[in-house]
Amino acid sequence: MSQTVVINSIVYSAVPSIEIPLSPGPGNAEFFDTSDATLDSGAKMLSGNTAYANGTKYTGSISTNSSSDVTVSGDTVTTAAGYYASSVSKSVASGSATAPSTISGTSATVSTGTNTLTLSKTISVTPTVSAGYVSSGTAGNSSVSLTASVTTKGAATITPSTSNQTIASGTYLTGTQTISGDRNLLGSNIKSGVSIFGVAGSLTARTVSQDSGTKVLTIS
Repeated sequence: MSQTVVINSIVYSAVPSIEIPLSPGPGNAEFFDTSDATLDSGAKMLSGNTAYANGTKYTGSISTNSSSDVTVSGDTVTTAAGYYASSVSKSVASGSATAPSTISGTSATVSTGTNTLTLSKTISVTPTVSAGYVSSGTAGNSSVSLTASVTTKGAATITPSTSNQTIASGTYLTGTQTISGDRNLLGSNIKSGVSIFGVAGSLTARTVSQDSGTKVLTIS
């Protein structure tokens, strides 16, 4: 930056610096205008360096670092604050772990140095249904218990009666259901005008009469 300077009533414009002769001895002292400088702290310069800004002298405080200022702990790399003149690197220790052949419960932890590996297992169970329906305890894995999902009915004989007999919907029949039959279910054994299980009767009743005079019985 430059300033306007007045010396012996003479105005000098845009003066960036002034040199004043030294006394005694040869040489000059040179002064620069630093009013436009942005430096306001030694934390903006490397350690060992100095600079002037706005009439103040600053000493740098930023350290110059090397690979020794980089630390590794487990899989964490920490770099100290400061200036690195060139790239630095540190190796992270690696390890290997062999998963155990069996896992107790649902997880297991394997440690290798500073690294920890947590293993989990998934249990898959495929139930086995052997009779077309699910019955309690029928499964492909002994640790799984299944609850019957349908009503079952074993073998039975159903004898017709004067009222309807039903088997509820959704019932799984585990045995043969026998509906009783009767060889005497014939139309000739059923009174005419009556139908039993869809068989129409054809049997008509005989009429017995007696003559009042001769006392003769007549069957028609």
